[in-house]
Amino acid sequence: MRFDIWYDFRNPGQWFRDPATLYAETLDQISWADELGFSCAWMSEHHFTEEGYLPAMMPMLAAIAMRTKRLRLGTAVLLAPLHHPLRLAEEAAVVDLLSGGRLELGIAPGYRVNEFEAMGISKSERGARTNETIELLIQAWTQDRVDHHGAHFDFTDVPVKPHPAQRPHPPIWIGGSTAAAARRAGRYGCNFMPDSGSPAEVYSIYRDELAKHGHGDREIATNMVVYVCEDPERGWEDVKDHYFYVYQTYQRWFAEAGDLIQVGNELTHPDQLSRETHIVGTPEMVIAAIESRRQRFPFDRLVFWARPPGLDIEKSSRSLELFATEVLPHFDQGGNQP
Repeated sequence: MRFDIWYDFRNPGQWFRDPATLYAETLDQISWADELGFSCAWMSEHHFTEEGYLPAMMPMLAAIAMRTKRLRLGTAVLLAPLHHPLRLAEEAAVVDLLSGGRLELGIAPGYRVNEFEAMGISKSERGARTNETIELLIQAWTQDRVDHHGAHFDFTDVPVKPHPAQRPHPPIWIGGSTAAAARRAGRYGCNFMPDSGSPAEVYSIYRDELAKHGHGDREIATNMVVYVCEDPERGWEDVKDHYFYVYQTYQRWFAEAGDLIQVGNELTHPDQLSRETHIVGTPEMVIAAIESRRQRFPFDRLVFWARPPGLDIEKSSRSLELFATEVLPHFDQGGNQP
């Protein structure tokens, strides 16, 4: 099993930092994580937010590529319908070359209404656009010229160069918690990245779809909220407001989207957050929680927030250090190497 770290570079108003400082100190942390033995650093994107959620993953990944030697670099996830697929193929190839073949491209259809509205794209087209993007990425990365005539994109004899360093192409991941996401990943033979709250059946749907389309085994990654500390109650005080901020933000975004809101589950105070899904504790507690989850939901890679939005860099770095020195060895650190 591999252990990966995740960043979104949010900069909430109540913990606001100079953006250049936020970027610089987080890049320093990622460079250090490369030495600690984590497998991959994943970025996620959103657009048009007050908190400055990372809107441009490829420039950030290129910067990280220059600061690291071993750590793989991933997008978890890139919002496929909001990107021109051939331009995306070019940018991703450049990052893969700069990093010496370390890119992993995770994509999903997205859901936030204002992102689609601002970019002039119908939200109803998101699934079809994502499918075409997958097809075009593979063609652009593996063939000399692109010919594609679909519902949303039409290209004839277009050269897309350079090709990525990895052959046949960088790994593609599909993110999502739904049966549709599982079927999409299985149909195209992509790796799968279900959210931590995904129902058990999506794992079965994914594997059935892989077999149906003649694909061999692929990787599954999932995410957990993890903060490693010496004192669980003191650690909870460190992070609970930051986790609650995230909870409130997603509840608002889900409500605006109209198709993801969990009616009746609204919380009003940080201490109402589930301590079973927000793993804050000693290394031994974290190990037990990971083992328990893996018994219920088989996965190959675990992705967790290295630095929750607004958390001091010193506190998040201490958690990373404890994870690297106390948790990774339990799961065979050698097996965490890419």
